[in-house]
Amino acid sequence: MKKHIKQWLLLLAVLSISFIFSIPTYAEEGETATSQAAEEASGFTYQVQFPENQRSESGYFDLRMAPGQQQTVEILLKNHGKEELTVNVGLNGARTNPNGVIEYGPTKLEADASMKYEFTDIVKGPESVTLAPGEEKSLPLEITMPEASFDGMILGGIQLQRQSNDEENEADQGMMIINEYAYVVAMVLNETDTEIAPDLSFIKAYASQPNYRNSIVIDLGNIVAAPIKGMTVEAQIMGETSDTVLYDAKKLNMNMAPNTVLNFPVSMGSDAMKAGKYRAHVVATLGDQKWEWTESFEITKEQADKFNREAVGLVQEQGLDWQLIAMIVGGVVAAVVVIFLIIHFVGKNKKKNSKKNRKKKK
Repeated sequence: MKKHIKQWLLLLAVLSISFIFSIPTYAEEGETATSQAAEEASGFTYQVQFPENQRSESGYFDLRMAPGQQQTVEILLKNHGKEELTVNVGLNGARTNPNGVIEYGPTKLEADASMKYEFTDIVKGPESVTLAPGEEKSLPLEITMPEASFDGMILGGIQLQRQSNDEENEADQGMMIINEYAYVVAMVLNETDTEIAPDLSFIKAYASQPNYRNSIVIDLGNIVAAPIKGMTVEAQIMGETSDTVLYDAKKLNMNMAPNTVLNFPVSMGSDAMKAGKYRAHVVATLGDQKWEWTESFEITKEQADKFNREAVGLVQEQGLDWQLIAMIVGGVVAAVVVIFLIIHFVGKNKKKNSKKNRKKKK
C-alpha cells in the first residue's frame, strides 16, 4: 500500500470530498431533499413535518415557542435503496465562519460569551436512525425551551448523513476516496417579534496562520440574539507608533449568526511575520450603523518563529550561509594551490629540459 500512497495523495488533491447542504443562510428558503441526484448520492431522502406553530413557508423549522414549552417535531426519512442503511444525526448550534457565512453543520467555530442558550442544550434527538430497504421512519426532535422568556432567537441545524463503512473499505482496499453527502435542516426558535438592534464587540487581535498563511486575525463578536446580514468589515494593521498601513483587508456582505464570533483574517501575503507591537484599526458597517475600534496587540518572537517555520509560500530573508561560503573559499584556495603546483612543476620541467639541451649542444 505504501507504494501507492503518493499516487492516492495526488488523486486526492484533484478530487474533493463533496458535501450537499440543502439549506442556505437562515432566512432563505430551504428545500426538501427529493431530487434524483441527491437520492442516488445519499440513498435516502427527508421531508420536514411542519407543526402548527410553524411561522413561515420554508424548508426549515421556523417555530414560535413559549417559555418552558416542550414539543416534539419530526423529520420523515425514507430509504430508497435495496439495502439497509443508517442515517447519522448531528445537532449543531449555528456559527459564523471567517468568510462571513453562517454554518449549521459540525464545526469548531466559537460562540460568543454573550450566548445564553445554546441550541444543543435546547434540542435533543437520537444519534442515528436505521432504515430497512424501502422503509419510512420519523426522526423525533425534542425541544425544551428555557423557563425564562427572551427576545431574539436560538438558531441551529440538524445534519443528516448516511453512515459509511469506512473501516471495512479501508481494510479491503487500503485507501479509497469516498464522496460524502449530507443534508442540513435549519431550525429557528423564537418567542416574540421584538426587533433587536444589531451590536458588535471587539474581542481581540492576534497572530495566527489559517491555511498555513501568516495572518493577523481579528475576533469580532455578535453580542445579541439576532443575526447580522450584509455587513462590511475593513481592517488595517499598523505599527505601535506609526500610521503606515502594513496590511489591510476588506470584505462585503458578511453575515453572522446570533451570539457568535467572526474570526476576520488579514493576510500578510508572502511576508515573514515579525515580532513586535502593533495596532489594529477595524471598521464594521451595517446600513447606517458603524462600529470602529483601534486596539493594540503583540506578536512574540516565539510566535513569529513558529509561524514562519510552518508558513506556505513564505519569502524570507535568508542569513549568510557560512558553510556554503567556507566551501566556496576552500574551493578557490584549492584551485589556486593546484594552479600554483601546475605552474611550479611546469617551470621546473622547462628548466630541466633547457639544461639537457645545453649539455647536448656542448
